[in-house]
Amino acid sequence: MWSLSALVFLSVLLSAAPLSDPASERYLGIVHHGLFQQSVSQDISFEPRGAVHGITEYRCEFSKTGWGSSDGKVVFLEINYCKSPANAQRVLNRLVRKATKIFEKKTVTSKGRITKKRIVVTFSKDLIKRPEMILWTKGNEIYMVESSSFAHALIFEKRFPNV
Repeated sequence: MWSLSALVFLSVLLSAAPLSDPASERYLGIVHHGLFQQSVSQDISFEPRGAVHGITEYRCEFSKTGWGSSDGKVVFLEINYCKSPANAQRVLNRLVRKATKIFEKKTVTSKGRITKKRIVVTFSKDLIKRPEMILWTKGNEIYMVESSSFAHALIFEKRFPNV
């Protein structure tokens, strides 16, 4: 579970995100996944806003960083550092079992080798309150990207491909 200080930090981070007028932005297009349809600007940039560190319920160290987008959305990147790739896969499987819906599940390969297993899930039946989350493993690490805007989460994932 989260500590009180981590929850306070995250609530401050969310309230600190600046708002902008989306009508003044150029739009990349429509992203449709699950029940969401969102327009997103081509000119989005991300800046780190703060981070928390700790131990998960599965005994993996974690680091969770909040990133603010130039159009006022917040994206969270959490990395869990497990003891081994097999342990990371077990933890990922446990996380996916808790999901209420799996939107996408695929294995990403490069030069015939598996580079990561990527899964898009949600943990709530009410997608407005907690939309999709992008999960993947890379060696002994589990990556999780989430935002109230799935389109922003996708852009963040593409902008930081080495994560």
